[in-house]
Amino acid sequence: MDKKPIEFGIAPPLHEPPRSSRWLWVVPLVAVPLVLGALAFGNHVQNMLERTYGSIEPHVMPSEPPVPSAQVVVFEVTGAGKAFSVTATAGTSVHTEQDVTLPWTRTVEVPAGAPAKPVVLVVVAGPDGAEVHGKYTIARTPVREGKASGPYGVLTITDS
Repeated sequence: MDKKPIEFGIAPPLHEPPRSSRWLWVVPLVAVPLVLGALAFGNHVQNMLERTYGSIEPHVMPSEPPVPSAQVVVFEVTGAGKAFSVTATAGTSVHTEQDVTLPWTRTVEVPAGAPAKPVVLVVVAGPDGAEVHGKYTIARTPVREGKASGPYGVLTITDS
């Protein structure tokens, strides 16, 4: 009985013998039909959807409307001497001044989207009774004007 156990005798190889490269052929043979099937199926689905719903166009978001610029309201008061007080209102912006030397001008920018109304100009003439003239313009277009005279005469101009 000369049979020796395997661990005795010939030394095992230092490296494994090379495997066959069959897997290099298997991967492409499986991948190519899958890719071709996906392309054909995707094209079939697209054709079916086009027949059902018509041509499919990408959805384009409408552009935002241009933002209107601020409205410019210009108040002007002319006359001789001084006015007791001047109050100019445009939208939510209110400006009041006392003992105003004439001529007087105030420019108010009403932000875009904010209401420009009400627009009100109130002028109280001075104690000397001099005549005062007032007007306001919106976007350089004259809107209203008026005058008052007499001691503490009141000029009120509104947008209504």
